[in-house]
Amino acid sequence: NNFEYDPEFKRWWETQRQRKLNIEKTCQKYGSVLRYKINKANLMYDPNHKLLFCRNAKVGTTTWLQHFLQLSSSNTNFKSSKSLHYRVPLLFPFSKEDPAAKILAETTVSFSMVRNPFERLVSAYQDKVVDKASHAISKLASKYGDISFPNFVKGVLSQGKKNCRHLSHCRINLHWLPFISRCAYCSVPYAVISKAETFEEDKRFIGMMAGIQFEDIQEHKSSGGGTDELARKYFEQLDRQTVDELYEFYKVDFEMFGYSPEVYQTYAN
Repeated sequence: NNFEYDPEFKRWWETQRQRKLNIEKTCQKYGSVLRYKINKANLMYDPNHKLLFCRNAKVGTTTWLQHFLQLSSSNTNFKSSKSLHYRVPLLFPFSKEDPAAKILAETTVSFSMVRNPFERLVSAYQDKVVDKASHAISKLASKYGDISFPNFVKGVLSQGKKNCRHLSHCRINLHWLPFISRCAYCSVPYAVISKAETFEEDKRFIGMMAGIQFEDIQEHKSSGGGTDELARKYFEQLDRQTVDELYEFYKVDFEMFGYSPEVYQTYAN
């Protein structure tokens, strides 16, 4: 474990420590409402490399699944992202014989990945609505007439009000499900919290901790340019009250992972 003396690693580990302290602080602030038993289907466990991964949709998951596929003994190359998302987790099941998630998280290289909740919402809209008319979208279109970003946001908020009274029990589309509602951060002590903006560095050190060197992988990109430009384009279509409502819905994620909604609030008209 010589990497622990590596100054780069030490600096990175300090950042990790801060991220985890911030989670702890948020968990204390909200108390028991954020503590619940994780759904094991959200976890992937590789006992050979001692890796435990809780995946949040639209946060580098496709890339992580490709890395896990490389670690598996399967030599299948999945043509579509859909089959990758369905089949790879089945190669790394969390079985009944495995210890509880909390214990496993403390004894493995356990990790999860997040990004700014609003940036992710824009990415989900671009990918699931603009680029692919999925089932969730046809329901939205039949309700609001067209699938503009403001209507999409209306749909997310009404889904949230109806099916997400408690963050610990939130039944909405997983592409815009709050992070806290999927990965149970107050009950499962992950060793590493990766962020989209530090992805490459996080991946390198997660690999180091697990004794793996992850190969380079072609990133999955949505159309329409960078998420920053898209965020401006879409959030300019919302009024300030709607952005504030959205913030309320994702507030725990914003606080827990140290993100700010400010730039998005200034886009709103």
